[in-house]
Amino acid sequence: MPRIIVSVGHVRTFAGFAAIASMTALLHVAFIGPIAWMPLRLVTGFAYAGMILATESWLNAHALQTTRGQLLSIFGVVSKGSWAIGQALLNIAPPADVTLFLIVSLLISAAVVPITLLPSHPPGQVAQERVAFRDLVLASPLAAAGVFLAGLAIGGFWGMGPNFAQRIGLDVGGIFAFMAAVVGGTLALQWPLGWLSDRVPQNRVIAGAALAAAVAAVGVALAAEAPLPVLLAAGALFGGFGIPIYSLSLAVANDDLPAGRLLGTARGLLLLNGVGTAAGPLIGGVAMNIVGPGGLFLYAAGLLTTLAVLTIARRQPRRPIEAKATRCPSTPMITGSLDAMIRTQEDA
Repeated sequence: MPRIIVSVGHVRTFAGFAAIASMTALLHVAFIGPIAWMPLRLVTGFAYAGMILATESWLNAHALQTTRGQLLSIFGVVSKGSWAIGQALLNIAPPADVTLFLIVSLLISAAVVPITLLPSHPPGQVAQERVAFRDLVLASPLAAAGVFLAGLAIGGFWGMGPNFAQRIGLDVGGIFAFMAAVVGGTLALQWPLGWLSDRVPQNRVIAGAALAAAVAAVGVALAAEAPLPVLLAAGALFGGFGIPIYSLSLAVANDDLPAGRLLGTARGLLLLNGVGTAAGPLIGGVAMNIVGPGGLFLYAAGLLTTLAVLTIARRQPRRPIEAKATRCPSTPMITGSLDAMIRTQEDA
């Protein structure tokens, strides 16, 4: 995917993958069956990953070291908020009807409109280096561990959270309330954590968020028999502190590595997180079979505690706050990111 972005640019990359995702959504209706849907889901995931990579690398190219955490946190709030609204769209029509698939296709197509027609400042052509996993781990071990362990823990929740809620006796409304509470906590705490990471050592913020999410996960496991408001409060804290860890880790990596490695870094971290997210439900399901429904969150608590310990053990120097963000001029003659432009002016 980085090669595609370098070859055709961020705008055309996003538009191309959005077209693939829109078409794939409609193909689910034309070919109904697990044998057909499995490759369609694979193509859908590939297309979504392409859109996410184009968006995150676009934001990272224009972010300064003093604002990167906040910028990625705002992106996280927008994306998680849209996920929450997307869950509610399931109530519009029966799942077996064609309506929901049409809505998905329309929304993905609508996402292309602001990217292609509204004034925007895509990054200039900056030479990109390939970043091997070994180099990524050596250059930014905190980011690599953060995205992978968070993927295992949070991916387990995304995959098995509704099953957990069902197994503890919640009805359809209760399941939706529980999932919405987790996302709501993310919306409330994502930006404050990003703001804090731009002002204090990032390892402390990640360690604190991981430890708080681990405590909240234990709370969810213990609240399985408690009244629903207690369960929802624990779930909100789990999501509020746990889900932003990916964005915080991404900000760390892009502060540790040069601009020429932004795309390679984003690709590597997205893949690491994806591996963890894919394996999380499998391991979480085994934990639920062994311990019971609460095993899903005890498993997540163990991973998040491990991340907190690893993060505390990594010392990070305090970053001097020197540069301030400025507006990027709307001109096709931009040849580098905003950060690179400012460094050039300072050197001059």
